[in-house]
Amino acid sequence: MISNFTSSAIENINAVDDTVTVTFNGGRSYDYKSADVSGFVSALNNVIKAEESVGKFVNFSIRNKDLEVITNAV
Repeated sequence: MISNFTSSAIENINAVDDTVTVTFNGGRSYDYKSADVSGFVSALNNVIKAEESVGKFVNFSIRNKDLEVITNAV
């Protein structure tokens, strides 16, 4: 689980196998399929280290189809 960041939109991100679960502030979680989870996690860690917006990065990844929604987890 990745939660070592500050975000006004995202509480944490969990990546297991080919699934990325994003939990938004307020408790809603969504499962996304990723063809390259390790690449996504690596890019996310770069965003966190650079103190850039995690929410913008996730939104960009969804629009760019790096993350494709599977289901609303909670």
